[in-house]
Amino acid sequence: MKLNNRFLFGIISLLLAAIIAFVALPTIASQTNGKIEIVRITQPVLKGEQITSSNTEVVEVGSYNLPSNIARSMDDVKGLYATADLAQGDYILSTKISLTPVSSDTALNDIPSGMVTISLTVKTLASGLSDKLQPGDIIRIYHFLDTAEEVPELRYIRVLSVTDSSGVNVDNTKELSEDEEKQQSATITVLASPEQARIITALENDGVAHVALISRNNDALAEKMLAEQAQTILEIYYPETLAGTETSETEAGETDGKPLEIAPEESDTRADNGSTPQDPAAAQQ
Repeated sequence: MKLNNRFLFGIISLLLAAIIAFVALPTIASQTNGKIEIVRITQPVLKGEQITSSNTEVVEVGSYNLPSNIARSMDDVKGLYATADLAQGDYILSTKISLTPVSSDTALNDIPSGMVTISLTVKTLASGLSDKLQPGDIIRIYHFLDTAEEVPELRYIRVLSVTDSSGVNVDNTKELSEDEEKQQSATITVLASPEQARIITALENDGVAHVALISRNNDALAEKMLAEQAQTILEIYYPETLAGTETSETEAGETDGKPLEIAPEESDTRADNGSTPQDPAAAQQ
């Protein structure tokens, strides 16, 4: 009986070994050693840029553990647009490409209600702060025609982006490599109220606009300055709004903490009916 059990155990072991040797191992080997063609980035592609044959290539790589949504031919990606920055050597996933172009300026996708974005031309290196502006900076815009003048409506403006002559964003925050040439600022895009936008439009055709850096990397100070600028806009263009608010606040301040006074008409009525109340018993007498 023991011999039969050992014999069955041996047969089962041999069958398992055969399955592992002739089925499992070849399957694993084919998966790990298998090759497929995929599309790979050959040079950096920024968000919003189009994917072409000049910035991609088709290469053969191991198929093991590759994502199912990876691009495998140029037909899958050619003419599409990157929805994220792609570095050299990156594989292209379907989640990182789009049929329609996507703006790389994310700040333009969330413009506050009542505000606009507008660009002004950098006419000289000095007028654009020597190519040192960055998104988020708070600047002041001066106007020069015959003399330099400060514009009250443009004392505090937030910078959204800086672009070169081709409309490509200039990143003044990164250090350049030895063989990389610095991009020259051509325009500055800012967030403005309609009143500020009209003035900036006028400056484009009248003299030269110079910008000065007021604040950087200080959110609390930036919000305080922008609130002060908004108040100045109201004082210049909508003084009646502020006058109504001040009147309401003044009236509220005058009545707070004071007892109510009797109106003259009410006093006269009391005088006609008797200035002092009578005791009921005395009245009956």
